[in-house]
Amino acid sequence: MAHSAAARKLRRELDAELARNAAQAGTELVWTAADRAVLERISATVDHIGDLSRDYEAADDAKTRVKLSSEIRLLDGLLARLLKQVRTEAPQPESLRTIKARRAAAVRWSRDAGA
Repeated sequence: MAHSAAARKLRRELDAELARNAAQAGTELVWTAADRAVLERISATVDHIGDLSRDYEAADDAKTRVKLSSEIRLLDGLLARLLKQVRTEAPQPESLRTIKARRAAAVRWSRDAGA
């Protein structure tokens, strides 16, 4: 599906941010399948906001404008929540504590599986 200019611009900005962070980290970063699904929902939400905003501008009566503004506010909140899910920074290396805990859990699981 072709998205609006605003949705395409936002996606380009997110892609550029991912590329900048990858260059700073000295590694290659790519979108995961989950990230791509969230990015698609973000684009669709931006499209819906644009459509409803045009309808709001064209609406003549106050009742319609109130309904549309309410829907736009809800979509704005959804967009903010979706954007919080997108991570463009490189993952932090695991701490020594995490590595040790994972090894200990693996030992317990292997010991329990053999019993």
